[in-house]
Amino acid sequence: MKVQTAISTQNKRGFTYTLTSFGKAFVNAASKATHPVMDIGAAYGVATLPALLTGARVVAVDIEESHLQAIHNTVGDVLQPHLKTMRGRFPHFDMENESLSAVYMSQVLPFLNGDEIEAGARKVYDWLIPGGEVFIVSFTPYIDHVKAFIPVYEERRREGVRWAGYIDDVAHYSHDPAIYSHLPNQIHHVDADDLTWAFQNAGFTIREVRYFGEEEGELPSGIRMDGRERVGLVAVKPFARDYRGELGHWESIATMPADIVPPVLREWLYKPFVLSHALKRVCSNFAVSVCDQSIKPMYADEISALQCYTCPDGYVRETYLGNVEDPLVYARVTMPETTYRACQEELDTLGNRPIGETLLYNNPHVTRSGFEVKRVTGNDELLFDVLVHSHFFKAEVEKSSRIPELWARRSIFHMHGHPLLITEVFLCNIPDYRD
Repeated sequence: MKVQTAISTQNKRGFTYTLTSFGKAFVNAASKATHPVMDIGAAYGVATLPALLTGARVVAVDIEESHLQAIHNTVGDVLQPHLKTMRGRFPHFDMENESLSAVYMSQVLPFLNGDEIEAGARKVYDWLIPGGEVFIVSFTPYIDHVKAFIPVYEERRREGVRWAGYIDDVAHYSHDPAIYSHLPNQIHHVDADDLTWAFQNAGFTIREVRYFGEEEGELPSGIRMDGRERVGLVAVKPFARDYRGELGHWESIATMPADIVPPVLREWLYKPFVLSHALKRVCSNFAVSVCDQSIKPMYADEISALQCYTCPDGYVRETYLGNVEDPLVYARVTMPETTYRACQEELDTLGNRPIGETLLYNNPHVTRSGFEVKRVTGNDELLFDVLVHSHFFKAEVEKSSRIPELWARRSIFHMHGHPLLITEVFLCNIPDYRD
């Protein structure tokens, strides 16, 4: 049976679609949010409902009251207190500054002009807390039913026109009345360049922007064309240099101000490319102790980082690094099962050797991302490890260690094209870094 992936909305605003990886990333962000999250253009709740099921508080926004009522009627009594519905047309409503952890917009931008998109990006930036994320999905000019418009769009791009995908007469360019009858006659198909420009100008750091097509959900006839039908963006509001809030979100080491990290940890977070080499310089009896390695559920932010939303279980290897009786670092290696199966022989025979210097750093088939860092906070999944929890308590509750807070860093490796994530938590007994 073919699943219906596009459902007509009640307000002549096109169709609502199943969740893409960008929508699933929003749901993952919602699962660890410290503030409410917002689904703009919520329609029938394709993103709102799974976000609510994670325990998040969700503000569902739509211009059609019947859509909001449908969401309200679907949500059970237990989740009703977590849901707020709001009728409004983006960006023509306001929210309190720094009141949201994440914002999601799927197929909202086609109904806005360029000025509205720019104003909306600035508003979302103000609404988000530092470290908050915005997730966007929108149609591009590469849509079959208006392919007659593509030469016009491409000529505008050559001339340097901003918002070159704005169509002021859809019926003139469309060959499919079944589609354009569900749309207003003015439509805006944005491209990656304009989207990046608008959100960077608003102050965001762009984490991901790319075109995609049916690989993330079937598209109806009249939309389907060449694999560039949709564009997705993930952007984050960076921390201010003097920000001392929760800092419970991963932040690129390139944008995280070093002066908010405790001095004793700065060099550990920023310097060692091969952590085991650096630890050996401060340890008299360096060892790797494996406490668990198995297929089990990964954490929400690991799933998001690895973009394996349909496979929440993965191979997880948990170790302690440091002196035999005095661990200094908790290290966690996570990967989708597909990575484990592709590299099973090497992983199964790794034993108590460091994974980095044994399998990764001298391998020409391995690439590594830049580092992300964060402060470990009281609601962090990393605290599920007993030793991390114990050191967190010493640092932040008992105040009995010279390090006032725990910090972690992580990076993504690709081995023969398969992703794996290594997260390192520096415990509160870590000594001074030694070159």
